[in-house]
Amino acid sequence: MPMNKSDSKYFHAIQILEENCTGCTACVRVCPTEAIRVRARKASIDPNRCVDCGNCVSVCEFHAIIPSSDPLESINRFKYKIAIISSSFFGQFSEDISYANAKQAVLQLGFDEVSEEAMVTDFMIKIIRQYIRENRDKRPILGSNCPAVVRLIQVKFPSLLPNLFHQEAPMSILTRYFREKISRERNLEDHEIGIFLIIPCVAHVTAVHQPEGAYKHLQDGAFSSGMIYGKVREIIKSVQNNPIPMDTYPLGLAWALSGVQADLVDTDDIRALSVNGVDNVMDILSRVEDHYLDQYDYIVLRSCTNGCVGGCLNVENPFVAMSRIKKMTKVNKGSKVELHELEELHAEGEFSVPPLAPRPIMELDTDIKKAIKKMKKINEFLTMLPGLNCSACGSPSCYALAEDIVMGQATIDDCIILRRRSPDSDQD
Repeated sequence: MPMNKSDSKYFHAIQILEENCTGCTACVRVCPTEAIRVRARKASIDPNRCVDCGNCVSVCEFHAIIPSSDPLESINRFKYKIAIISSSFFGQFSEDISYANAKQAVLQLGFDEVSEEAMVTDFMIKIIRQYIRENRDKRPILGSNCPAVVRLIQVKFPSLLPNLFHQEAPMSILTRYFREKISRERNLEDHEIGIFLIIPCVAHVTAVHQPEGAYKHLQDGAFSSGMIYGKVREIIKSVQNNPIPMDTYPLGLAWALSGVQADLVDTDDIRALSVNGVDNVMDILSRVEDHYLDQYDYIVLRSCTNGCVGGCLNVENPFVAMSRIKKMTKVNKGSKVELHELEELHAEGEFSVPPLAPRPIMELDTDIKKAIKKMKKINEFLTMLPGLNCSACGSPSCYALAEDIVMGQATIDDCIILRRRSPDSDQD
């Protein structure tokens, strides 16, 4: 479905279909930033709190919360079209479809050139190590490859923003590289070159359309792995019957798996840690904030289970995809990667990003005295509520309901437990 920029401050690649929503509150219970409420049996998302982790998409059994991405036809706006593929993509295909055939099929969907995140993973390890050694005053340094984690830090852990790795992610590095290369080689203007990502999660879609910290919109669109997977399946037989040589980078595919990046960065003088799953990420960030993990130099944080193979836009079970990618990486062959131009661009500071600002969420009041009074009211309502955090009221917790009541977004009668306990209730 086409992507339309929202009029709100923050763009999100998630939509709610009210006609499908039953008000079950499953989404409310899994949102890490308490961005979702259910009122009148319909869910709504607070755009200021949402970090596009995709948890709500994964748990909604009624297809009421759906991800958005660009239509493939959007590539036709450009003279030269490039696809950059996430390293998780090739784990979606069964063993009867080769890595090279799947990549060739993507090319035949209408692109002039196809590249991969896997192409630059060795280069990324090199610049990560260099950054860690040059910034010894920051510990631990937090990996910034996962857009959902970056936004989570902006929303819930703003004091840790200086700890982020302030360099572009691999697919954005490739984007900058190809824009310069194609413009120079083919004498094309920037607006004539279309660069599109094939990605596994809604957070990457959001990052394309509203990048955090970038000077400009680097890419021109994002396609879900699932959508491209379906189109590849439609033409794969003809591709297998007429294969052409394709560059492949099997070792770099492991970037999609949790733990691999940390293992590669880890050296005698660098201690790295890997964390996956948004609940685990939040726990680790809390520990970092309290200086319990200062012994680590670098922490890789992925919001999805098992890393990018767990993204909600993928089609394959993350454990199966992980197994397939591991098998591919054991084939210790691949195309040679020339890094000279990337190293020159890095030396010129082309891949640096400016420090990020916090994303303010709801404040009780701009007037400190009024805010204190509201906090007292919240505590008063909290003593009245049962403390079960059942989410049946449509708020994620009893504290959140108390906050919603004080802010005029709910009433005490929304608590089903209190209604059942009321002497006037006809329920036993």
